[in-house]
Amino acid sequence: MKFSYIGALCVFMTLIAAAQCIPCNECWVVGGTECCDVNIIECPILPEQPELQCMTMSEYCVVDDKELRSMRKTCGNQLCNLCITLTTGHGFNVRASTQCNSTNADLNFTERCNNLTTNGLKCPSCYEKTTDGCKDVGTVDCVQGETQCVDYAGEVQFSDGSVNPLSFKGCIVTGGCDVGFLGLPGSKEIKRTTFNCTAAN
Repeated sequence: MKFSYIGALCVFMTLIAAAQCIPCNECWVVGGTECCDVNIIECPILPEQPELQCMTMSEYCVVDDKELRSMRKTCGNQLCNLCITLTTGHGFNVRASTQCNSTNADLNFTERCNNLTTNGLKCPSCYEKTTDGCKDVGTVDCVQGETQCVDYAGEVQFSDGSVNPLSFKGCIVTGGCDVGFLGLPGSKEIKRTTFNCTAAN
């Protein structure tokens, strides 16, 4: 079995700093809720993140009323045990649920991120298939956990393999702007032209 980059990093850190590692399952399946083809990776426990655990992420986003689902397992990080949400109110929304544990068991827990109630905050909202940005067409009500407004424009590859220009404004979960496109299920950022965040009002 070949060493992964993370595994090699862990070996290197162990040699020079007596770092500890934990083995975690690694997989990513698109369009399903279980990972069957699993690799084992060694996740380094860093001094600034001693609570590192294995993470399972059940996720989906809705693009033009098309639901894109995926399930992934990897090293845990600041995304542990929360709902990752992004709400535009205009045909593009993200809901993902993460859980960190020692067994990395198969879980399907997106349901806990559904039916979220509004929190009284609002953000400018819009959604267009362009990399030039979109103009506000009103506001959207933020839901539980969303305390920031995001303004994004770029080009993104979604979990179905399609590459799309994308511009949106809406509410995003606290800390979501720090995570960036790691919070978009099954997605890969190709190009970014705008990414700004402000406090929701």
